[in-house]
Amino acid sequence: MKVLLVIDSFFTGGAEFSTLSFFSFLKNKGIEIEICKIKKMNPEYNPSEFNIDESIIHTLSNSSFRENRNGLKKIIEDFKPEIIHSVLFKSNILVRSISIFSRSFVHVESLVNLTYHENRLKEPGITKFKLGFYQFLDFITQIRGTHHFHANGHTVAQHYHQKLLIPKSKLTVIHRGRKPNSLSFDDALKSNLNISPDKFVLINIGRQEYQKGQDVLIDAIDLLDDEIKCKIHLLIVGREGKATSKLTQRVQDKKLNKCITFLGHRTDVSELLKIADLFVFPSRFEGLPGVLIEAEAASLPIVCSNLPMMLEVVEINKNALTFDLDNPSELASCISKMILNPSLRKDYGNRSAELFKEKFEIEIIHSKMLQLFSKLIKR
Repeated sequence: MKVLLVIDSFFTGGAEFSTLSFFSFLKNKGIEIEICKIKKMNPEYNPSEFNIDESIIHTLSNSSFRENRNGLKKIIEDFKPEIIHSVLFKSNILVRSISIFSRSFVHVESLVNLTYHENRLKEPGITKFKLGFYQFLDFITQIRGTHHFHANGHTVAQHYHQKLLIPKSKLTVIHRGRKPNSLSFDDALKSNLNISPDKFVLINIGRQEYQKGQDVLIDAIDLLDDEIKCKIHLLIVGREGKATSKLTQRVQDKKLNKCITFLGHRTDVSELLKIADLFVFPSRFEGLPGVLIEAEAASLPIVCSNLPMMLEVVEINKNALTFDLDNPSELASCISKMILNPSLRKDYGNRSAELFKEKFEIEIIHSKMLQLFSKLIKR
C-alpha cells in the first residue's frame, strides 16, 4: 500500500499531532508513505519526533492555488499513491481539484472540527458571508472530489452530514487516540516553573483563540474564594493566537499574575500533565478533543464545558464535572468542588485512566484507520 498525506502544515494543533502519529504508525507497519504540506508555519511539530524522515516530505510553494495544484499533481504522478489522505480545508480542496478528474487513487478526508458551528461567527475575522462561501465551496467540491470521510467523533460526523449533506454511507467514525502516559510526578519541573510544592495545579491545554474559552477560565479563577485562590496555580499551555493580548490583559486587570502562567507552545506536555491535579477545558466547540484524551491518559480528573463532543470522551459525574457554555460562575463552582474534595479527585482520576484504556489506546485507533484504508482500496 502507498499512502500520500496532504496537510495544510505541521502547525502545533491536535489534528496535525494525530495525523503525524498515524503516519508514523503506517511507516512502522511497512506502508510506503510520503507527505505533502502546503506551507511552513511557526511553531511546527518536528517530524523527526514522529520518526518521519524529512526526505519523504514535500513542501509546496504556497504562492498560488494553481502552482500548488501543479506541484501536487507532480508528486502524485511520481509517487503513484493508492490512497491520498487529506486533512484540513485547504488541503481537502486542493486534492479534490485533482481527484475529480482522476481515478488513480482513493481520496479520504479526515473531518476534525465543527467548521460551520454557529460560534465561529464570534471569532475575529469570521463573517456570515465568508463562512457561507466556504461552506458552499466545501459542499460543491466534496460531491465528486472525495470518496470517503473519516470523522474523529460522532458529533463531527453529524455536523458534516447536516452542513454538507454527506451521506452516512461515506462517513466512518474513528476516534482519536493517544499513547499511555506512564511518566511520574516531577518535583524539579514544578520547581522550575516557580510553583510552590503545596500549590494545587490546574492545567489547560489549547491554542490561545476564542474557540478555546480561556477567557471564561480566567473569569472563573477570579470568582474563586480568596482562601481557594491563594492555594492554586493555573498553567495555560498552547501557542499564542488571536486572543493572546486580550487574555494576558485580562489576567493583569484582575491581578491574577501570581496564580496564572502562560507557558506557550511546549514539547513536554506529557510531563506537565503529570504535575497537575486537575485538567480544565472550557472550549466553546471542538471536533473530538484530543487533549481530554491526554488528560485521561495522565489519570487526571476533568472539568469541561457541557458539549456533545466532550461527552464522547468523558463521563459526567464519573471522571468529569461539566458546566454550561460561557458560564464562569458554574465553572468556578466545579473547580472549587474538585479542590475541596480529594477523594472525588482520586475516584475521577482512576476512572479517567480506565476510560483511556477502554476507548483511546493509540494502537487500536491506528489499526482501525489502516483497516479502513485497506477496505476502501478493495472497493
